Amino acid sequence: MHHYPVSITALAILMWNLAGAAQLGPSASNPLPGGITPQPDEVRAPTAETLTAPTSADFEQQVVERVNQERDAQGLAPLKRNVLLDSSSNTHSDNMANRDFFAHCDLDLVTSPFDRITAAGYAWINAGENIAAGYTTSTAVMDGWMGSPGHRNNILSPKYREIGVGYTNATIDFSNVRIDENSDCVADGFGGPFYRYWTQNFGRRNDVYPVVINGEAAETDTRDVNLYVYGAGWATDMRLKNESGTWSSWEPYLSNKLWELSSGNGVKQVDVELRNISNMVLTASDTIALTMPCAVPDDELDLPLQTIDYQQTFQACSLIAAAYGFEINAPGDVTFQAPRIALGPGFKVQQGARFTVMSETP
Repeated sequence: MHHYPVSITALAILMWNLAGAAQLGPSASNPLPGGITPQPDEVRAPTAETLTAPTSADFEQQVVERVNQERDAQGLAPLKRNVLLDSSSNTHSDNMANRDFFAHCDLDLVTSPFDRITAAGYAWINAGENIAAGYTTSTAVMDGWMGSPGHRNNILSPKYREIGVGYTNATIDFSNVRIDENSDCVADGFGGPFYRYWTQNFGRRNDVYPVVINGEAAETDTRDVNLYVYGAGWATDMRLKNESGTWSSWEPYLSNKLWELSSGNGVKQVDVELRNISNMVLTASDTIALTMPCAVPDDELDLPLQTIDYQQTFQACSLIAAAYGFEINAPGDVTFQAPRIALGPGFKVQQGARFTVMSETP
């Protein structure tokens, strides 16, 4: 038996879920309690739909986003996805699928979720795990977990700040899956085939205060995003910057912050520095893909000083800025089309000219 220092709360949550998993019966044709439901139709040959199903990475990201939607509905902070917790979750899902067992304890290596999370390099002060088997979609597995009190408690626990998800689709599976029915890390029943194996690992680290963009969504189609910044009770001030920008001025700490990403489509990073009353500074960052639906090449268009007396349309994906002294003379007919438009001092539209503003993405 491996022993690690654990918080009483984290251990109680995990043991609760182990107790739930221990109720599983050996039949693959009946729903399994504890948020695990085998799917009998999975023994059928693949259909066109299953062959074009989302990838494991898609499913895992969908689970993360659904978790944060459930937390938001309860007024709870979103969880930040963590690569180390992803690693421990994927390891367990792979092992269950490849070595034919279903349990929180690895029935061959006799390792607990805490062992695996620690081995992945995650120095936790709170940790927990949810597992499931048989569910074919991220929506179905989340519905199953949310319908099981112990698993739901993990998903909605305010003690966690980070999450990892692992999903494995075994192409071959049989009814020889070993199941630990009494949580003693010894197989005492069989079930399956399940094919799909899911693991969620939850955690919190000391002196780590993540920042989460848009509930840890994978992408956004607008530069305006919402940040959740952990640090309540510790931080007094904070400042932020985009990946290639400069730091904003220090401002009082806020857990929720509206922010504008840098221009141009692609992966965007937001960096945050938190400062406490002792002037100790901690950093955090998060990324999101910006995919603005725009039909023109310019994200920002800076128009120089000029006089226009003909028909002209200027378009930009995010901003059009007219320089000082930009002038439209008759019979000029000028249109600006962009979500944001900035007119410099001295901007003029002479009598007989026409100027149209379209505050929208081209």
